[in-house]
Amino acid sequence: MSHVPSPSPRTRARRTFKVTTIVVKPKQNQQSMRRFALATRGGGGDPLPSITSLLDNGYLEHASPVFAAPGPMVDGATRGLRAMRSLSAAMSDPNARNKNSKGLMALKVAPGEDPHRIAAELSKRGAEFEYAYVPPVKYLCEPKLSTKAKGDPLFNRQWAHGAVKIMTARARKGFKDSTAIAVSVVDSGVDKDHPDLDAAVKIYENFLAAHEDDHDAIGHGTHVSGIIAAERNNAVGVAGICRSPIHNFKGLPRDDFWDAQAYYRALAHPLNTGARVLNLSLGGGVDPGERDVIADLIDGGVVVVAAMGNEYEEGNPVEYPGAYAGVIAVGATDEMDRRGSFSNTGPHIALCAPGVRILSTVPHYPCQDSNVLNYDSWDGTSMATPHVAAAAALVLAKRPTLKPAQVRKILMDSADKVPGQTGWNKEFGAGRLNIDAALKIA
Repeated sequence: MSHVPSPSPRTRARRTFKVTTIVVKPKQNQQSMRRFALATRGGGGDPLPSITSLLDNGYLEHASPVFAAPGPMVDGATRGLRAMRSLSAAMSDPNARNKNSKGLMALKVAPGEDPHRIAAELSKRGAEFEYAYVPPVKYLCEPKLSTKAKGDPLFNRQWAHGAVKIMTARARKGFKDSTAIAVSVVDSGVDKDHPDLDAAVKIYENFLAAHEDDHDAIGHGTHVSGIIAAERNNAVGVAGICRSPIHNFKGLPRDDFWDAQAYYRALAHPLNTGARVLNLSLGGGVDPGERDVIADLIDGGVVVVAAMGNEYEEGNPVEYPGAYAGVIAVGATDEMDRRGSFSNTGPHIALCAPGVRILSTVPHYPCQDSNVLNYDSWDGTSMATPHVAAAAALVLAKRPTLKPAQVRKILMDSADKVPGQTGWNKEFGAGRLNIDAALKIA
């Protein structure tokens, strides 16, 4: 996304992360479950000889289920046996809501070992695993930094509110705000003490606590959260689209260590907190584990809204999670309803929303992505996505029983066609978000 620029032109390059984790999903058929039971009692069989052998021979440092605590220590038990007991407990949990991602395991490779080589070997064992892979890194959707001065960061104000017709919707008789519909944001964290967010952020959990403190060192999660629900009529700053409680989960790091397990846990956490909408202003390569978690969220009634990505001028790649089935993928438009030059296109796009020169909150302390404190104007599909997430929350506030697919259809059916658009297309999807029209047909 573009920010108040530095004196010299520069381009934001994607950082290189260290990935030392392999993700596997064991087969969950009856034969496998019987073998688990035998092995965890210490008698006969070895349900996952590949993992136990790699652990006990030092190729892996540890293996643990993504969505369960490590298994209990057992006197005389090998690391492989402890891992199998922990996995068995996770897979046999009758109360688990994650039926698609159930049984996911994170394998930490030992120093000096090549995770891609080990993953390739495990992926050949189709009788044991549904899949085994090195998880792709997820990046915040940030395009090139602008080389043109934009002056005062408050100059552009909040033009997007007029574009998406939120003021018109709010003025209508019977308008119901989304104070009972929580929106989760999985991102770089949040400045929960910001004067425009301190009352909006109701839950904040740092899933990267082993690597980073609670600060939003990048600033991205704070900006996204402010677009959704910055406090209104509080005599400071900007206003959010809605009044949803924000559940912010820090799952994307600033440093060079990519923790896939932390990201999956943050991603799945709305199932535990009761949020009805999840904002994902991020993207990257296809990831089977992420795909399964997203499926669990949608099955659980969570509307998932994700960015199309900002690499149109770098080859226009397909970004995930935006391209998974059932996700509302969002592109970015400017004040003239033109596609943001950076905004990716593709057959999976649902609709567009304002994503150019979007004024919102940034941390009240120095952060990586802003040269100013408190408020800044940024570009990106990262900024378009929370407009749609807030709209989804308002639709659910009016009709709480709607399923994610129904919310997606309402937002698409009510979108405004941009100039020159006659129907759905790969640039704009169904058109540009219109909250007033969405609430009329909800």
